[in-house]
Amino acid sequence: MAILVREKTKWRRWPAKLFRVLAIAFLILGLVTVLVAGIFGTAAEAAIVLFFVLGFAGYLSMLSEILMENTNAKFFAGKGLLLVFVLGSWSWASALAMRAHLGMSEEATSPCILVPTSKGYDTELDSVWQMRLPQIVASRTGPTGTVLLDYHAILVAQTAETSEIYNWSKTRLRFDILDQKRNPSLPKVCP
Repeated sequence: MAILVREKTKWRRWPAKLFRVLAIAFLILGLVTVLVAGIFGTAAEAAIVLFFVLGFAGYLSMLSEILMENTNAKFFAGKGLLLVFVLGSWSWASALAMRAHLGMSEEATSPCILVPTSKGYDTELDSVWQMRLPQIVASRTGPTGTVLLDYHAILVAQTAETSEIYNWSKTRLRFDILDQKRNPSLPKVCP
């Protein structure tokens, strides 16, 4: 759409300037919203709002750049390929780290990685392909759509005394141990 508009408005620069102003205004308003969500809500809600704010402000900024008369299409194609490469690398690094059970204690044995379904954590991941980031997504939320109720993936492992449950951290690329008293409904054994 931006390229079609660009052809008709070569002699005017106001659409590009308008999108730039909207991007900056949305970013400022969005960051205030993230701050409010962080203060009155949870860190997860603030992170979700930040993700959407940055994405939409970036989209408006991209439209502004496309509408500029001196825009180089190869430059944007290079940026797009770089972004796809970075996201793909993060996804595969996450899958390999998950497969290596990073973060699991040395005493734990017979681990399994489970993801949530509508019935609970009954789907076990057994290949690196299934462990990529697009596959590890919690879909159930609270009634308003703002509260996360599921972990993206958990690791269940047995020790000499009991079982240990870990949550997969997409940002830290490792499993973090969970308190079983706070998570009584999580499975204690592999299916």
